[in-house]
Order: sequence, then C-alpha cells, then structure tokens
Amino acid sequence: MFIVDKQTLIDLNITNSRYRDLIDFFDKTVTQGGRDMLYNYFLEPLLTKSEIEYRQQLICFLRGKDMTGILDKYMMQDLEKYLSLPVEPYSASKASYYLELVSTSFLSNDFKKRDILIKRSIHEIAKVIDFLTVFLQSVKEQNPTLWRVGSFCDIIDNIIEDIDREEFEQLLKNRFPIELMIKYDYIFRNIKRQLIREAFAMLYQLDALSGVAQSIEGKDLVFPKIKDSDLGSDMVAIGGAYNLFLEDPVKNDIKIERESSLWYLTGANMTGKSTLLKTVGACVYLAHLGFPVPANSMETILFDGISATINLGDDINAGASHFFNEVLRVKHLAELLAKGKRMFILMDELFKGTNHNDASEATLELMHCLRGYGNSVFLLSSHIIEISSILKREGVVMKHLGVRLEEDKGLVFTYQLLEGVAEEKLGMWLLRKERVFDILREARPS
Repeated sequence: MFIVDKQTLIDLNITNSRYRDLIDFFDKTVTQGGRDMLYNYFLEPLLTKSEIEYRQQLICFLRGKDMTGILDKYMMQDLEKYLSLPVEPYSASKASYYLELVSTSFLSNDFKKRDILIKRSIHEIAKVIDFLTVFLQSVKEQNPTLWRVGSFCDIIDNIIEDIDREEFEQLLKNRFPIELMIKYDYIFRNIKRQLIREAFAMLYQLDALSGVAQSIEGKDLVFPKIKDSDLGSDMVAIGGAYNLFLEDPVKNDIKIERESSLWYLTGANMTGKSTLLKTVGACVYLAHLGFPVPANSMETILFDGISATINLGDDINAGASHFFNEVLRVKHLAELLAKGKRMFILMDELFKGTNHNDASEATLELMHCLRGYGNSVFLLSSHIIEISSILKREGVVMKHLGVRLEEDKGLVFTYQLLEGVAEEKLGMWLLRKERVFDILREARPS
C-alpha cells in the first residue's frame, strides 16, 4: 500500500481543502458511484508501473468518447435501489408470482408501483450490459495492450452467456411481457446479482476516468513517463511544472538526481516556497494515480510513499504544541526510512515551533542524517541561511526563488527557481518601506 497520511493529503490540496482540491479539478463524474470511485483513486495511489500505464492508456482511450448515453445519475440510483430489494424465490407463472408477493406482504398493497420499478430496472440493466459489451469490444480492437480489459469482458460474458438473444432484444426495446419481467427479475436480482454489481462497478470506473479525460481538454496536462528505479541518474524530472490552483502560474523545471536528492530551499515569506513544494508534490502524487500532471513533461521513478509537512498546526485536543507535532512527524519519517522505504518528502519551514538557534541546530543535524538515504527525495525549505555554507560543502543542493527590487515596481517576486541561497533581507526592507520604525519614532513621547 502506498504510504500517505491525512496531513499530506491536506497540504498538497488532494482532499479536504478549505477551498478547492485536486479531486474537484478532476471531478467531471455523472454518477455518485463514479464520484466515489474517483475519491477512492485519490486515496489509493498505485505502486506498479504496469497498473499506472494501464490507467493512463484507458484515460487516453476515453478522451473524446461520448458517455452521456449510458451515464445517468438517477438511473444508477434506481438500479442500486433495485438490486437492494430482497432475494425472492422464482415464480414459474404470473399467478404464482403475485401469490408469492401477497404471502410475503412485501409491497403487497402497491403491485403497480413495484412492477414499474422492476420493469424499468430490467430494461436499464440490459442497456448497461449492451453498452459495456460494445464498449469493451472497441477497446479490445483499438487497444489490445490494455491487459485488464479481458477480465472485464469475462464479467459481461458470464452475464449474457445463458441469456436468449431474442429475449434480450425485447428487454432493450422495453417491450416485454410480464412473463419475461418475472424471468429476468429473478435472473438479474438473484442468480446474477453479484455479476451485475461488478458491471456497475465497471461503469463507475468508466465514469470516473472519463471525467479525468475531460479535464485534460484545453489544459496543459501531460501523462508522466514511469521509469524503472534502477536505471539512470534522474529520479524525478519535470519540465514546466505549475500549480493548478493559480490563475497565471509561473512554470519551473525540476530535476532531482540520485546523487543530489537532498534539497535546501531558502527564502523569505511570499517568495513562493510553499507553493513550489505543493506543486512538485502534487505532480508526484498524480503520477502515482496514473493521472495527467500540470507540466509540459515529466519522468519519475516510483516511490513507496509521499509525506508533506507544510501547514502543520498545534493539536489542541491532544495538548501537543506545534514543535512537538513536528518532532513526532520527523520521528515517523525516520522510522519509515529506517525500514528502507523509498519516500518523497517535503518539509516547509521545519522546526519553526522552537527558537532560532534551536531550529538551526536541529535543521543542520537532520540534514546530516538524511544524506545517507539516496533512494528517497527530500525537499526542505527554510528561513535559516546561516547553515547554508556548511550544507553546500556537504553536497546539499541549494535552491531559492527569485526576488528583485525595481525602482518603479518595488519588490518583484519572480517565483522562478534558481540555484544558490537567498540573500535578500525582505523583512527589514518591507518594514522600512511601510515606515514602521519612522512612525514609532515620530510618535514616541519625548
């Protein structure tokens, strides 16, 4: 199972965002079952190259495919309700069918309403089966490399293997006598109930992934190439990565090599450090879902998990301070690394819950300890630049986001990722620009 926790899902805007999250962006589903399936995809990243590439291919196949004829929110709600009706014995005739209903008192006072639900449901199930039969055949013909389609075809084949074709055509036309209604009500709701549920699950998958396919249209999204972890020096290479939640995002190239997988990102607040970490983390996470990513290109190895510590707060209920929560989180990551897990780790302003000297010492010691874990990636941001020279000598990659001062515009944040350490003292510049100290001096009593 891919390792991810609630804090990471929140920090990367995967789920539970206060505003908009990634699920919202990719959610073009029609049915509730499709949305539930999409939500499950986001909570269960894939671990193998074959599974990821299969999902990528299926999403690509669904681009431009019109699913509106079969995807109906209310139809599927009714069909779920129909399949949830109790299992009943088979009635050989119309008379015995109604006698059974009367004797069991199940909706015995409203036969007409019940019959309408059953007849409509039988017709709609036939439509679903017919659609999936045609759809899966087209997938097999156009994309024979989609290895999982065969198991889907088996489900449909098991449903229709002993169904009379002429009777099935009557079900599709919604013109069938009560004898066929009794027969196929028993077949669909009793004998083949589980197979029908599996067919519905298949339809929900198509609904979820069709929504993902629709979200690609008109957007700069690309499917990542999944690399074998033991080949090449690059672990992650993203060209033109950008944040999906910004109206006019700045794109950055990210290249993380095996020999330099420990980054130290410096800079003051407002330079875009947190946004960059979220952008890279979202790309890596979406790659493990088999989904397209916001970038011009991407190649990545697979990781065992991802962990983000960006907006960590106090735990009032547990009586834990911000700093203690940071310590516990780092301890948990240490335990995962000690077990040999290949992790993608993002930490923003770590140890800000303690004083500056303590944070400097803790950050330096942590960076020393992480240097030996070359199978994982660590992107850490910090205000603390005093230790930068030491870290640079030890081979840590030093990065910062560009800031420049222009006479006519003042402070300009470029949000471009650059080499080296941020040297700007933005705090003092802003305080002087706003005349904070001058105001205090002028108003100070003599």
